[in-house]
Amino acid sequence: MASDGRSQQLEKCARLLSRKSTDDEKLAGLLLVPRIVDAQDVESLDYILSAMDGRFVERLLRTGMKQATEQTNSLAIAGSPMLDIAVSVVDVFASHGALAQRPQIIDRMASLCSVVSLALPHIDSSNSNSNSSVSSSSVSSDAAQVLCKLLATDQAVERLLAQPGMLAGVIQSVGRRSPPNSLEITQFLDYALSRCSQWLHLQQKQKQHGPFTQSAAGWVELVSSVACFFAQAQTERELKLKFDLVPVLASALAPLDSTDAVAIGDSASCAPMVADIRSGCVWIMTVRQRAPESESNGDYFDQALVLASHVVRLWPHLVFSPATSGAGDTEAQKASGGSLILRLACVEGQTAIDSMMIRAPPDQSSIQLSGVVATDAERLRLGWKLPLCAEIAASWLEWADEWPDTQDDPAAEASSADEAAVYSMMGDVKKLAESAVVFLRDWNERVGGHQAILAASPALVASTIRLLGRWLATDTKLHTQALPVLAMCADWIVQR
Repeated sequence: MASDGRSQQLEKCARLLSRKSTDDEKLAGLLLVPRIVDAQDVESLDYILSAMDGRFVERLLRTGMKQATEQTNSLAIAGSPMLDIAVSVVDVFASHGALAQRPQIIDRMASLCSVVSLALPHIDSSNSNSNSSVSSSSVSSDAAQVLCKLLATDQAVERLLAQPGMLAGVIQSVGRRSPPNSLEITQFLDYALSRCSQWLHLQQKQKQHGPFTQSAAGWVELVSSVACFFAQAQTERELKLKFDLVPVLASALAPLDSTDAVAIGDSASCAPMVADIRSGCVWIMTVRQRAPESESNGDYFDQALVLASHVVRLWPHLVFSPATSGAGDTEAQKASGGSLILRLACVEGQTAIDSMMIRAPPDQSSIQLSGVVATDAERLRLGWKLPLCAEIAASWLEWADEWPDTQDDPAAEASSADEAAVYSMMGDVKKLAESAVVFLRDWNERVGGHQAILAASPALVASTIRLLGRWLATDTKLHTQALPVLAMCADWIVQR
């Protein structure tokens, strides 16, 4: 483990950190840890952690937060040296997965979440000038990084889903943050929610029904809290955060599949969460606002389309049901349900097809030299939205197939869609399906090779086949137009 001299230092540090020591001795022991133990020396760290009183670290975190809060309220410099020490010590152990799972560390998650929610700076004890004694870095940011390290372990994810309330303060603090701090908090939420979704998906895939059922309700509570703020944010200060939460929610839904969605719905009601996500997406997509100045400088309309495709893929019946309304819905949005998302998806899908049609495909000589994948990549990039739009349209068709049955069900009368609106949307989907057939026929005739587009864009193939499959079952007239590409579709299906 270490030389005799180092061993003596470790033993001394361990004695200072034991439960039998006084608080002053324990504090001295914590200060010794980073000085005498290399951050990569897992064996020595394990020895120290086994002797450490985790309850003292907890008291240090809570006392530090209390001091920092009191200083903030009295207009003094916010921060606490005790908090800095506690967070830095937990960070040392959290950097190693085997140690991060230990009760002395994982039991600190709730307090670390509270530190994150307070947005506290560091105290620079080396500078006596009160005007510059607050460092530019943030102890709350450090606490968020420690939590990310902990959440890399399954035990921490399971703990968070069992106690979702520990993140409540973090989510509530989003609206109080200035732009730099809000970016830090959204990045943390992005990782935390995505990690929880990945873990849930794995539990479902491995048929671990007990852990899944126990944790699914916690997942819904976490995502619902973020979705509620996403739907309700309307003020000028909140709009930047509303845009920033789009990729956060998309990351939370991306790891899940339809089987997960059904199982989650069996454990907790997803309707309010889905309605809030739909409401926020519709607001962004109809206003068509570009992203405010940010590091990504991305188009938030496009990101809202990505988020909409995920929620439609998972819960189409909730998205398209008029009875599902979100916290931020206007009366018009409540009445239209998910029809706005469908109509916008059809428009964007048509635009994507037009963009690919306008760009000339590669000639045969370039195909022979480099292959279709290399020479036509740019053309397919122009149509990157088509898979999203085709998924939304196919999901709507699947919901619409069941719609006539709900018309005859008195219990479903309240959630029944307007007949004229349904047939109007059928027309929009028909135009998109016909355009997809025209594009595929053009590709096959001018480029050739049934496998070319599959190799170039599997996502485009899969989503387009699903849309055409649903539409062929609905509109027999499309069979004649689609006949030239049916062989291509059959080849794709065999390859999948």
